[in-house]
Amino acid sequence: MKGTIRRRSPLVAVLYTVPLVCEAITSALDGIADVRAFPAKRMDSLGLLSSIQPDAVVVDDPIEAAEVRSWANSQDTPLVHICLRQRTIKVLRNGDWEESAGASVESIRNVVAGSMYARGGVPS
Repeated sequence: MKGTIRRRSPLVAVLYTVPLVCEAITSALDGIADVRAFPAKRMDSLGLLSSIQPDAVVVDDPIEAAEVRSWANSQDTPLVHICLRQRTIKVLRNGDWEESAGASVESIRNVVAGSMYARGGVPS
């Protein structure tokens, strides 16, 4: 249609070590964002993220979260770390981690969506 503005869905990159967690996140963000999943602990995650320029990043591994932290902060990209052992979620805000109790799929969805919309990062 001529004159119609089409918005693209936000892109969320998931760097995962637990495939079931990745599937749950993908399902929870259905209709909210396009999710691209990549196995964690591979070489050059920062290069991958720089190439795809996601609107948010979700990780389930503490080492991966530490590696991605400075990149996410410099790009003003929301970074959500699912802490599986502690069953909590951490969100990187202004260079600092903010932790919330509980790591349900709905909580993860809400944190990811809230982080993208709060920063004005949902593209047009």
